[in-house]
Amino acid sequence: MSWLPNIRYGTEGYPEKVARRLRGFNIAVWVAALIPAGMAIVRFIDGKWKVGAADVLVATTYASMPVLHRFGPIIAPLAFVGVSYAVIFWVTSLVGTNGAERIGYFTATALGILIVGTERYLITIILAIVSAALIIIVEVFLPRDTGFVSPTMVFLTNFSASIVLNSALLYGIIFYAVRQMERAEEAVERERQRSEALLVNILPPRVADRLKERPGTIIADSYREASILFADMASFTLLAADTSPEDLVSFLNSAFSRLDALVERHGLEKIKTSGDAYMVVSGVPTERSDHLSALANLALDIREAVVGLVDGKGRLVPVRIGIGTGPVVAGVVGTRKFFYDVWGDAVNVASRMESTGLPGRIQISDEAYKHLKDNFEFESRGLVDIKGKGEMQTWFLIGRKTLVTLVDPKDVA
Repeated sequence: MSWLPNIRYGTEGYPEKVARRLRGFNIAVWVAALIPAGMAIVRFIDGKWKVGAADVLVATTYASMPVLHRFGPIIAPLAFVGVSYAVIFWVTSLVGTNGAERIGYFTATALGILIVGTERYLITIILAIVSAALIIIVEVFLPRDTGFVSPTMVFLTNFSASIVLNSALLYGIIFYAVRQMERAEEAVERERQRSEALLVNILPPRVADRLKERPGTIIADSYREASILFADMASFTLLAADTSPEDLVSFLNSAFSRLDALVERHGLEKIKTSGDAYMVVSGVPTERSDHLSALANLALDIREAVVGLVDGKGRLVPVRIGIGTGPVVAGVVGTRKFFYDVWGDAVNVASRMESTGLPGRIQISDEAYKHLKDNFEFESRGLVDIKGKGEMQTWFLIGRKTLVTLVDPKDVA
């Protein structure tokens, strides 16, 4: 409906919070303009042309109030309140206090407070005091009936109209204010849920809960036993050199999303990705006695999942996997772009197991082998020169051992 006035008139250059108030103001003053416009019709019918012309002037003044938005966010609201105070006093002096126009002081003040904003509390307090003072002055000094119109017309056109229209305006003002408050609360709740979802994506749920319960606290925990896995794409740096950024990110996202699903299925904790490297921990932050075997099972599933992995150009991208086990320290680092990480010799060993491993193979330390040898199959790789460690005995994890149930010949019929 193009004939309807645009409620956004004059509000385009303001922040959304202020613009919402001014849009509400535009609606209110255009509705308020209907009151003197309606009264002007009554005055013209009654033959009171001068008073009717004054009502037309008031209606026009109200309707044009949004033009004042260009001078500042509170100019139009204050002008509206000032004009309303003067008009109410003029009409009351014209017809007497029987017309109940003085109720409009409350409406004008309520609208002024809504649009000016509670942050300008001194202005709102002044408006409330002036409104109360004017009501008292009108009640004390103006006559009940001036004889300007008949008592019946006073009741029908002044008293009843004032009650109905002011009630409608006050309802609209309160409804608008409450609705804005509800929308703000809904927005805050959505933002809180979004923030919590992001926090859980960044941190393990238990760690995220601790951080929410005690913001600013240092989170650092030690674990006597935990296991760490590193996975890395062999020769990926060379493959990525002639790959477009979009294809590279798309490939990494697809590959890591596949690994994320496996980590979640096994109930373990992904720590981070760095370039094409992928890090998982078991036994942190939730301790578990089977941390190493759980990580070994994940490693076998990862190896199976990435068989035949190719980049955007169809080139094979083999993956190296390394596992280490031992005591670690875990905690949250940073205050803004914080992250959860794990440190310790076991982490370094796991990283070296990956970097010195072979494409498509799972290399583990001798310590990890001793804990897993009863339930998994291995192939000895022999001694490997490990940076910072010297020569270390390492093993390749081949698969899970098949459980064989021995049957007593006597039990066979």
